[in-house]
Amino acid sequence: MRKMILSLSVTFLLAVPLLGQEMAGGMQAPSPAPIPLIIKDKLASLLPEPMEVGAERSGGYKFYSSDLYEYIDGAAEGFHSYDLVALIHQEYKTPEAEVTLDIYHMGKRLNAFGIYASERAPNYHFLPIGAEGYGDDFILNFFQAEFYVKVSAFSEKGVTKPVMERFAQKVSQKIGSGKVMPEVFALFPTENLVDHSQKFLNKSPLGHDFLAPAIMASYSFGGQEASLLISKAPDPASATQTVERLREHFSRTGNLSRQPDLGAGSFRGSNPYEGEVLFLSRGPYTILCLKPPSRPKAFLNEAIDRIDKAGTQLTF
Repeated sequence: MRKMILSLSVTFLLAVPLLGQEMAGGMQAPSPAPIPLIIKDKLASLLPEPMEVGAERSGGYKFYSSDLYEYIDGAAEGFHSYDLVALIHQEYKTPEAEVTLDIYHMGKRLNAFGIYASERAPNYHFLPIGAEGYGDDFILNFFQAEFYVKVSAFSEKGVTKPVMERFAQKVSQKIGSGKVMPEVFALFPTENLVDHSQKFLNKSPLGHDFLAPAIMASYSFGGQEASLLISKAPDPASATQTVERLREHFSRTGNLSRQPDLGAGSFRGSNPYEGEVLFLSRGPYTILCLKPPSRPKAFLNEAIDRIDKAGTQLTF
């Protein structure tokens, strides 16, 4: 009996380390998504050489893809929602400041704009760099082509702005083209448009998956703010289905009424959560006006005219 107990004890003690190894292995984070070599080479080519910016590198550069959470835990999901391809991260030291440079490859210009716009507000201090940029004493962010570039700096001497601008201008120069806003924003009426309020919503606009993808902008009508959202469907039939889903949504959660004065197939919905919304479809697009102005017809007609002129050539 004693030999049996000792045998069982030894077996258990030998098994424990193996059990621990299995648990540790099972809890390991998955390997990051592989980054194609052509993407790595492109990102690396955008990093300023030390002599170009009067700096020296602080260590080597690092790439991130699906493991972005290891670098910006809590904010990574926003980048993945805009289909992040890869990030290159590099730190520098200059005589004036310590600089961090992050260049995000977002796959396409609209995605780069989308994540950039999600982190900026209309009242920021905007800068003439890239397609659009903004900055303060500690950060300088801009987007250009399919890239979102973020520069940050710390200086005990209080000299950061000229240093960040030097880095940002060099990266913009290396990117080269793409210093324009995405064409889809030509769909927005320009009168009463709030500057720098345009957004691209790649996932779940207003919390509805069926509205993705969409563009959105804010308008000011005599102090009253309204928003215009334009959703793109694969074809006109799908846009009609989008309107039907909005009708079902507002019928279930609040009130719904037809708006024949705005044209056939126009509706007004409201509920305690989303407020008042006018919506209709035009070709493959669905137009929604949130918190509409008191006289919305001319405003919506302008959006419809712009959609008719653009046709179906614009892609979201």
